Order: sequence, then structure tokens, then C-alpha cells
Amino acid sequence: MQKMIDNAITVLLGLVIGSLFFFVVQAKAEPPNIYYEPVRSSPHQESSVATALDDIVGIFLQNGLSGAIIVILGIWTFRTDKLNRAMQKENFDKLAIISRDCSGHMAAVSARLENLEREVEASKQLEMIQASRKG
Repeated sequence: MQKMIDNAITVLLGLVIGSLFFFVVQAKAEPPNIYYEPVRSSPHQESSVATALDDIVGIFLQNGLSGAIIVILGIWTFRTDKLNRAMQKENFDKLAIISRDCSGHMAAVSARLENLEREVEASKQLEMIQASRKG
């Protein structure tokens, strides 16, 4: 019962502190700076691959350093992905070879276990036959 009362008090105090914080932030907030930029209508251009590439190059040139970083990161990602795919293929080939070798060894172990099971069963039957003759 005491735990429930403690939990209720904790929740209530959390709500009170949270609401006070909300009202303090609201009271000190400044009105937003609203600036409306006039909408410029541009002449309609035909859409093609060349204009799309020109637009992309224009965006990168307008962004300057940010555009250069984006291009460098894109190239780096492409190269890294290419290297990762090559390593993944190489590792998969190694895994296939190891799996094939292990499958052969597992088949040999399985055959040996089956032989041992047969021998154990045969020895059990022999013991049962000998015990029935004595008894």
C-alpha cells in the first residue's frame, strides 16, 4: 500500500513540475519571426536527363563545401560498398568450402555413431540372452 502511495506522489509531483516547466517556457518564448519570401515563378523547362544533371550540378555548386562533402561521401560509400561486396563474396566462398569439408567429416562421424549404436544394441541383446539363461 505504501508503495502505491509513493508511486502516486511521484507521478503527481512529476506532472506538477512538468506543467510548471511548460508554462515557464511558454511565458519566456519570443514571438516567431515570420518572413514571407515572395514566390517567384520560373519559366517551365522541359524535363530531361541533361536538365536533371544540370540541376544536380547546380545544387552542388550552390551548396559549396557541403556539396563537395556530399559528393566525396557518395564516392566513398560507393567504393566501400564495392569492397564490402567483394569481401562478402570471398568470405561466402570460403564458408562454402569449409561447409563442404565439414559435411564430409560429419557424414563419417555419423556413420561411426551408427556403427557404435548397433554394437551397443547387440551387446545389450547378448547380455539379456545370457541373463535369461542364468535365471
